[in-house]
Amino acid sequence: MRMRIDVGLIFGLLIFPSLSIAESAFDYSVSGIVTYSEADEQVKVDGKSASFRAGGAGLRFGAQHDQYGTFYGSFGAGYSPKESASYSGSVLSGPAHGYFYGAGYSYEHDLSLRYKLTFSTDYVAHDITGDLEGEALGLPTVATITSDVSMLDLALALRYSFSRDLHLSFGAGIRKWQLDAFADGIIGDSIRATTQVEAGGTDPLYFLSLEFDVMDIPVKASYLRSELSADNSVVVHGLDFKFLLKDL
Repeated sequence: MRMRIDVGLIFGLLIFPSLSIAESAFDYSVSGIVTYSEADEQVKVDGKSASFRAGGAGLRFGAQHDQYGTFYGSFGAGYSPKESASYSGSVLSGPAHGYFYGAGYSYEHDLSLRYKLTFSTDYVAHDITGDLEGEALGLPTVATITSDVSMLDLALALRYSFSRDLHLSFGAGIRKWQLDAFADGIIGDSIRATTQVEAGGTDPLYFLSLEFDVMDIPVKASYLRSELSADNSVVVHGLDFKFLLKDL
């Protein structure tokens, strides 16, 4: 069963602020985003396994208010040269493509001239599809794999400003994650089989971010580390890049 999450309401709430707040109080922007997350090994559940790998490039639309914080929504597409999943006792692998969408909110509280405390919540869902190949039961096997990966992060960070254009943040929080992978394929010429892996949980999250300017373009680069606990415990490493495209 593929996970289907409707975030239309979330997008509506985050992208279009309350009408009771003056529109002129918001600053709107469009940013480019590049994101990638990968577990250091496959997630194992009940003797089955699936890779935890997701990423892509896209756009983020933000609405920033000095008093109420920043609301945003994002979407994009991605390609993975190597996905893998258990299938009838064997492991198949191959390229995959997909798309992602998400929404979030962040709020900064001034502690001093250089220090800020930042609260953030971020949700992203990846829908990945790939045609994987390999062998099962000693026969050539081809299967279509569909994988839904979602992550909801809640975090607190301390932000330090070296200058007007250079900032460093480090923080921690929790990540609620879900992985649903389904494989449907043919073994040999006629044996049809399906298999499914479902896993999820809530685990620690740590991250480090650096904000700087490149040719007067604001850039934010982040490294994220989280742990996923299924039948085994795996570490997920993530890299996120965001750069301003246009103020609206």
